[in-house]
Amino acid sequence: MTAVQRQLICETLMFHADRPDGDSPSIVRLGVDRASAARIMKKAAEPNSEFQLNEIHVLFAALVSAPVLIPSEEVFYERIGFFREQAFALAGGLVSAIGATPDWTGEPSGSA
Repeated sequence: MTAVQRQLICETLMFHADRPDGDSPSIVRLGVDRASAARIMKKAAEPNSEFQLNEIHVLFAALVSAPVLIPSEEVFYERIGFFREQAFALAGGLVSAIGATPDWTGEPSGSA
């Protein structure tokens, strides 16, 4: 993952962390509570981090749900610092990368 990709992921996770609606909506949006999302965000900020499959789901969910919650391109760019299309492209890249890795050894399920 490049530094720019890490930044985009961290910004979308921070957007979710800054929402005032608590853990239940976070679990619906990301699949994990805020504490777990924060832990994954710290991990994503570090170069060469390795992720379990359930953590990659959180990254994917953050990337695709932030543009849904911020439907204006201008507001999304002002808040996240990237274009919505970049978030969708990175989310798609995560799925493609996992699909192209037949010997994936990440945890297939479980909580983050």
